[in-house]
Amino acid sequence: MFRVLARPLLATWFVYGGVQSVLEPERRAARSAPVLEPALKEVGLDDVSTTDLVKAHGMATIAAASVLALSRTPRTAGLVLAGLTAATVAVGRPFWLETDEQRREEQLELFLKNVSLFGGTLLAATVGHSPRKVKRAKAKKAKLKAKKDVLGGASVTAKKK
Repeated sequence: MFRVLARPLLATWFVYGGVQSVLEPERRAARSAPVLEPALKEVGLDDVSTTDLVKAHGMATIAAASVLALSRTPRTAGLVLAGLTAATVAVGRPFWLETDEQRREEQLELFLKNVSLFGGTLLAATVGHSPRKVKRAKAKKAKLKAKKDVLGGASVTAKKK
C-alpha cells in the first residue's frame, strides 16, 4: 500500500526538477559549468554545450520519474534516476568552489538534499514486490504450467488412438 503512494511522491521532485531544467536550463548550466566544462574538454567534447546537456538531463529525468510514478518498471526507473541524481550530485551543487561562507552553507544544504534523493532512488530501485505478491505470481505460473501439461498430454493421447 505504501509503495503505491511512495513512488509518485518521490517522483514529483524529479519531474519538477526535470521540467525546470528543460524550460530554464541557463541557471543550472551556469551552476554546473565550473565542474562540467573542464570535464567535457578533457574528453574532447568541446562543441557540446552545458545548456544542451542540462536539457537532455532534464528530459531523461522527466521520463524516468514518470515511469517510477506509474510503477511500470520501478527498479529500472529507480536505477536510471539514481544515475541521473549521481550526476546532479557530482556537478549540480559544487559547494566546495564557493568562497562566501553563507553561500557555501546554502549550497552544502542543497547538495545534501540531492544526496538524500539519491538514497531514495536507490531504495526505489532495490525494493521489490511483497513476498505475498511473489508467492501469488509463482502459484499462477505453476497453475498455467500444469494446465499446459494436461492439455499437452491429452493431445498426445488422442494422436496414439
